[in-house]
Amino acid sequence: MATPHMTLSIRSYRGRESVHAHEFHQVVLPVLGAMDVKVGSAAGVIDARSGLVVVGGTPHAGCVVGENRFVVFDVPRESILPEGIVARASASPFFAIDEPLDHLARYVSSEAGTGKLDVAASHHAMALLARSIGRQFRRREHGTGPIPRTLEVIDARYAEPLTVPELARMAGLGVSRFYERFRRETGRTPADWIAAIRLERAADLLRDTDLPIADIALAVGFSDQSALTRSFRRRQGTTPGTVRRANATSNAVSRRAD
Repeated sequence: MATPHMTLSIRSYRGRESVHAHEFHQVVLPVLGAMDVKVGSAAGVIDARSGLVVVGGTPHAGCVVGENRFVVFDVPRESILPEGIVARASASPFFAIDEPLDHLARYVSSEAGTGKLDVAASHHAMALLARSIGRQFRRREHGTGPIPRTLEVIDARYAEPLTVPELARMAGLGVSRFYERFRRETGRTPADWIAAIRLERAADLLRDTDLPIADIALAVGFSDQSALTRSFRRRQGTTPGTVRRANATSNAVSRRAD
């Protein structure tokens, strides 16, 4: 069940979590200790050097040993996360912790622990966090090397019928070497990365426009509406129609509240 509002909590975990998924997005920052995490097909560690964005609907599980503490934001799909972060996190959910992010995590942990962080302050902290995460994703993608250059190409041309051999050629690598490096550096296959970008763009159009779903499917690179629906159902456990109806319901509730 999706959380109706953003929530902030300070959490500690014990042992191993079973695989689970939730409709809302989740952002996890380390304060103390570390957690081994698997999110979809990507695996990594939340620790002093790395945070995590779990995209709603993605199966995930974690394991900790020893004392630990994490700042956890549960964020509805219709949230203040900037466009592009969810798509990037779908493809590669871990991001680097730099000094500003570390300070933010420790500030939020301290303030929330004393009960001083109200709803408005929590949303402000989330906005700062989203900006910082976006910066880290862009820094990672726009670095040097063939894979970061490939990610730039995909981001600009995701609606085109890109193939692995074509991407490998643009990266200056053989197909096998390209596939191996892409998976090692992003945690996903090229096809998974492209699909994640396309679904995020489709979700934006479903929420922000009245375009027919069939037109949206073609606009983001799917062959037809059925292909878009299958990809939504397989990767996010929902359908384009459900995404559009959920947004319409959310907007109606907001109007009544106003």
